Amino acid sequence: MKKRFRRTLAAGLAAVLVVACCAACQRDDALPAALGVDPELGQVADHWDDHGGMGNDGSAYWEVTFSPEEAAALEQALPAAEGWQPLPLSDEARRLLYGTDGMEEAGEGAFLSMSPYLTQPDGSPLFPQVEEGYWFFYDKQAGAYTAEGVKERPSCNFIAALYDPAARTLYCGELDT
Repeated sequence: MKKRFRRTLAAGLAAVLVVACCAACQRDDALPAALGVDPELGQVADHWDDHGGMGNDGSAYWEVTFSPEEAAALEQALPAAEGWQPLPLSDEARRLLYGTDGMEEAGEGAFLSMSPYLTQPDGSPLFPQVEEGYWFFYDKQAGAYTAEGVKERPSCNFIAALYDPAARTLYCGELDT
């Protein structure tokens, strides 16, 4: 009986060690793979993740800066990368990332007022205003590169990003509700 307990305990500890080692090998600040951005490019300037212990609900943020050479490579790749588009944002993406400024006409006499879905801890929009550059949106629930219909669902699971070539900075946010 003691031998079996010791074997079971040893096997359990070995499994925990393997999982811990595998987790340690992965960068916890790596950008989401859906972005299609080379993970070797850039330097993570800021990153936080408030997903719960099981990695389910929560949000995450990345701010990645690029050297002039890295920025040139990124700017050459983004126009052909899946899900990336030149700014300005679509109306749906703009509303999700920045909310509305007071009451905004939504069509057919209807008006809409909403807060941004991705926010800083103080409730302000997570992303800075970027006038020129590229934007990315991936709806994880639908597996689509569009923000259409996301806010009509009871839960939202998406990745959004903005690239500002003037600042050579990529801002990325992820929301899982």
